[in-house]
Amino acid sequence: MTKDTVATQVIVNLVVQDGAGRVLLVRYDPEDSKWWLPGKDVAPFTHPDDAAAEALAQLQGVTCDAPLLHHVESFRGRRGWHLVFHYGVRASGEPDGEPEAAWFAAADMPAMRHGGWEKEQAAAVLG
Repeated sequence: MTKDTVATQVIVNLVVQDGAGRVLLVRYDPEDSKWWLPGKDVAPFTHPDDAAAEALAQLQGVTCDAPLLHHVESFRGRRGWHLVFHYGVRASGEPDGEPEAAWFAAADMPAMRHGGWEKEQAAAVLG
């Protein structure tokens, strides 16, 4: 990255909610105590809708409706500029397998990887 160019990271972020209003969180590193909203980096020339579907396909034991784009966020991150596509998803089932995933009450989510950012985004998508 130079003064005239900026690295851009395109990301899909998923707020997955079940019929009881719980939010699905994942832990990508079993040695890390912090949780994430499901998501992934978008590969070059991949549409964010397709990347969102790919991220949902990694969630074992959970049946998901099609992701619906809620909003797009753009901000400076540690590694350049972030462009985040936030999706809402309705789902059912009990997660199992990798990555580790679990349901949490929206009002009682555990410590998150990015502090309060994930909770703010979940609240925005859930309304």
